[in-house]
Amino acid sequence: MTESKNVSESEEKSASIRVRVSAKAHKGGVVGWMDDGTLKVRVLAAPEGGRANIELLRVVAEQLRIPVRNISIESGSTSTNKVLKIVGLNDDEVKRRLSR
Repeated sequence: MTESKNVSESEEKSASIRVRVSAKAHKGGVVGWMDDGTLKVRVLAAPEGGRANIELLRVVAEQLRIPVRNISIESGSTSTNKVLKIVGLNDDEVKRRLSR
């Protein structure tokens, strides 16, 4: 007997993006896409106690117009280069929303 999982369409969609974070910036926000396909984001918070990571997730979620809980740091939590996993959007939708 096999169990079938009832997974909604939004849970099936996900995207991963590379991000370069500049902490302690004078002005925060999404800067844009770099030539290598990495998203550049500036945050006001210092990289102490995870504050810059929390602000990064908030800034990206706000730009994508999704809840912060739909974004997680897959790798690079202590680095300026990170990989974010975004649940509920596919790669094309993420790029479109972040290119505004």
